[in-house]
Amino acid sequence: MKRLIFASNNAHKLEEVRRILAPLEVLSLREIGFESEIEETGTTLSENSLIKAQAVADWLKNNPMEGDLYIFADDTGLEIEALNGAPGVITARWAGEPACDANNRKKALAELAGKQNRSARFCTIVTLIHGTQTTQVEGEVRGTITSKERGSSGFGYDAIFMPEGYDKTFGELPAETKNSISHRARAMAKLAEILKLENA
Repeated sequence: MKRLIFASNNAHKLEEVRRILAPLEVLSLREIGFESEIEETGTTLSENSLIKAQAVADWLKNNPMEGDLYIFADDTGLEIEALNGAPGVITARWAGEPACDANNRKKALAELAGKQNRSARFCTIVTLIHGTQTTQVEGEVRGTITSKERGSSGFGYDAIFMPEGYDKTFGELPAETKNSISHRARAMAKLAEILKLENA
């Protein structure tokens, strides 16, 4: 029996990932009894994604579960061109601790005040660990940072990020649309392909 374990307790991420990977069942850390905090000490999205997945894989060696276990983790960064790629790897904590989405959005808008170039991209790196094999895939979406918050859907920077080809932010778009074009959706689609191939 294939069991997917997502190395996250972020409710927003979990909901999004479950929608994208449906009908596959996705278990959260809380649901498997993993309660430790994972320190993201990497300097890149790739490193942090691997750290999270590996921490769960190591924990499962002492807390075995039934089934064919697939552990995956993601790390996502917003890279704003005019800010030399910031916030990047510290996207979730950019405005300081405790991490707060609203403060992060305010910081982005303040840093871009008066700047003409508002190009940005979201990048997600997903690490999959299955047995002794580790695989990483990437998804990205390019767009622009709006001049003010628009929309109340989603989370993180969604209310100020407008993807290319759309005149609405992620915060204004229906979840179904966002989940078909987002950075995370594109990375998870690649993950789903890997899982299908392993079933073939």
